[in-house]
Amino acid sequence: MPRDREWLGLRELTAYASVSERTLRSWLHRPVDPLPGVQVGGKILIRRSQFDAWLEQHRVRQTRPLDVDGIVDELVGELR
Repeated sequence: MPRDREWLGLRELTAYASVSERTLRSWLHRPVDPLPGVQVGGKILIRRSQFDAWLEQHRVRQTRPLDVDGIVDELVGELR
């Protein structure tokens, strides 16, 4: 895939982003903040720069470490 291409089809984008085409399609059809894309004829195209910006907006931010022991203790306590 040429690195200088700005518009990518879904198959090219799957290779670029390492996600499935099904995932990309679900992102395109999200009811809130969908992945921006255009449809030309029957082909969906996504601008690489818009995809990168969209991903940055959805970066996972964990504010504190996950307390796995606390979660397990709470669940076990509920089972007793």
